[in-house]
Amino acid sequence: MTKNLLVKIGLFTFIFLLSLKVITDTDLGWHIRVGEYILKTLSVPKTDLFSFSQPDYPYVYHSWATELIIFASYKWLGLWGITLLYASIITLSVFYLYRTSVLINGKINYLLFLWVAPLAFAFAGGRTRAMGFLLLSILYLLFVKFQLKNSRAIWLAPLIFFLWANLHGSFILGFGVFAVLIATLRFFPKENQNRPKFKSLLIIFFFSLVSTLATPYFFGAWKQAVVMTLNSTLALRSTNLDWKSLVEPSGGGLIFATIVAVVIFMLFFSKSKVSKIQKFLLLLFFILSLLTARFALPLLIFFVPIANQFLEDLKSRLNKQVLNSTSIKGFVSVLYLVLSLSVLINLIETNFANRSFNEYSYYLEKFSSARLLYPPWPYEANLFIQENLPDMRILAEANWGGYMIWLNPGQKVFYWGAMDNFIVNGRSFVFEYLNIINTKPNWEEKLNQYKIDAVFLPKEFPLVAVLNLREDWQKVYDRQDVVIFTKRN
Repeated sequence: MTKNLLVKIGLFTFIFLLSLKVITDTDLGWHIRVGEYILKTLSVPKTDLFSFSQPDYPYVYHSWATELIIFASYKWLGLWGITLLYASIITLSVFYLYRTSVLINGKINYLLFLWVAPLAFAFAGGRTRAMGFLLLSILYLLFVKFQLKNSRAIWLAPLIFFLWANLHGSFILGFGVFAVLIATLRFFPKENQNRPKFKSLLIIFFFSLVSTLATPYFFGAWKQAVVMTLNSTLALRSTNLDWKSLVEPSGGGLIFATIVAVVIFMLFFSKSKVSKIQKFLLLLFFILSLLTARFALPLLIFFVPIANQFLEDLKSRLNKQVLNSTSIKGFVSVLYLVLSLSVLINLIETNFANRSFNEYSYYLEKFSSARLLYPPWPYEANLFIQENLPDMRILAEANWGGYMIWLNPGQKVFYWGAMDNFIVNGRSFVFEYLNIINTKPNWEEKLNQYKIDAVFLPKEFPLVAVLNLREDWQKVYDRQDVVIFTKRN
């Protein structure tokens, strides 16, 4: 075994360990239950499975194949199975970015790739869209191989999109990126002379489009992808953090955006070996990411090979005495130490949280950064519901619906995670939920319309303040930041 191979094994082992994290996605519960349904019935659902508010609503489970994999992982090893699944997806994604960087530059900055792992997890890890990140990483590698070596591996693109259309609805983003990649070969001078490349890509693009129809939903997968994109972009940006700007303070992408902006400035105002195509892709998707963070994943994919080349170019220009200086070595050592501590913390946290529902809920409440964005799931309160209010029609906090479904498979909820893409009376159903919990006009009529006889919410919600004053509602659970009301007969 060569030294180079040992270094690579060590690198990706480290990346895998950095990607072992507690999965805090609030949609995890219903993803598990969808996968369970598919495995038990050997069929893919076509309507809403989980709500009493919109029973039988026609819905495309665009991540159905991923949900099947998630359930299989959960059935095999519990939460650890899902943790290992997502760590593997992130590690594979970084591996393909590594391969792309080697093709473009021939040299690798190992420290950069270690830092890419936690960054990739922040944007894609622990959620079904990680599948889109993996497949886009592969697609970009195939494109670069085709561009630089005229590789025939690009003909695998239709297979990539077939898988993508069944694994996650972000395949529509993949087509947008693929179209931009193809356009770069047509409109940049160095590639203009090679028309056969461009024509081949157009043929591949067509076959890729056709391959996405091979899903249980046929054209329905495209319809759902378009609805999700338009609905989230035009209607949900104010309520869904995923669709806000990358530089939104609460989104955590500001530091990454700043780093990308600095690199772009350096690329355009100093000499570099980075190609015009790479510069164009980086600038384009940086601008798009400022509009919506959904473009952060392709931005990261285009940024990593450029950052690798930029750092290696910078290293070659620096004097060896500078590189070997105590200050530089000390700084690099600190970066490695931080990453090593991150691995240790990840293992401790994951080992604790993955033990049981109780420990998982405690982690969400006390340690998860997600608690700053939305109320953490109260497991004990959910147990109270399971034991004392099993048949009631409960209005719960939006993110808790998935956990309720997970804890009690027979539970029907008012709202669960995918319902922001349920278009009812011309608008997202999430606004129906928001109008009720914020006691907007007709909120009481809505409670009666949906025959809601219990409310399970954080204490700070406006509806809780109103129900506290109502004699026709009684408080049956009141602990810490959570309250449960039931309607008096």
